[in-house]
Amino acid sequence: MDGVMGVMTALVMMAAPAGEEALEGPLPSGSWGGRTYVGVAVPLAPGGIALEGERELDDGFSVTLRLRAAFDLGKWLRVLEDADPAYLRWGVEPGARLYLRGPVMDGLWVGARFELEQAWVEPGSAAGPGSWARQEWDVGGAVLSGYSFRLDEGFTVQAALGMGALYRAALPGVRPWTVIVAPRAQLSLGWSF
Repeated sequence: MDGVMGVMTALVMMAAPAGEEALEGPLPSGSWGGRTYVGVAVPLAPGGIALEGERELDDGFSVTLRLRAAFDLGKWLRVLEDADPAYLRWGVEPGARLYLRGPVMDGLWVGARFELEQAWVEPGSAAGPGSWARQEWDVGGAVLSGYSFRLDEGFTVQAALGMGALYRAALPGVRPWTVIVAPRAQLSLGWSF
């Protein structure tokens, strides 16, 4: 967890602008100047919650980093008794965006991201509740299109739709390797500066 907080802290510290005038006009070649966005994303597909950062690198181009967590308490909740086995997932999702219309963090964009996640799944009732089996890493990617809307004070809303694929490694005696293709959708609220 310390590593995750360190990455997000470094992202915010790099973003500290010298003033609002530093954000106007084209970025100097090779500079790290530009806007930064930090927010909370609610991935609607797949589920969970994410801490998201975006950094403008050049006119119309930015890089992103998302730290995502998802959970399903499955059989632990009486309402979901017939649900899938309980699981806990966390992942990291670096990506890049190209803004087609409008400035970075205030316009229409397309982008791609790499998805890497680790899951812990309850092995079944034989092991007893609270005992988690660790799975292999899941690896994949997604292509998204979205829109970012930045208000004058810096409050920013981002929405995106797309498609993604995730490779899930085989578990001997449990399941073969699989590739899961599914839609991606998210809504993010945060602050850009």
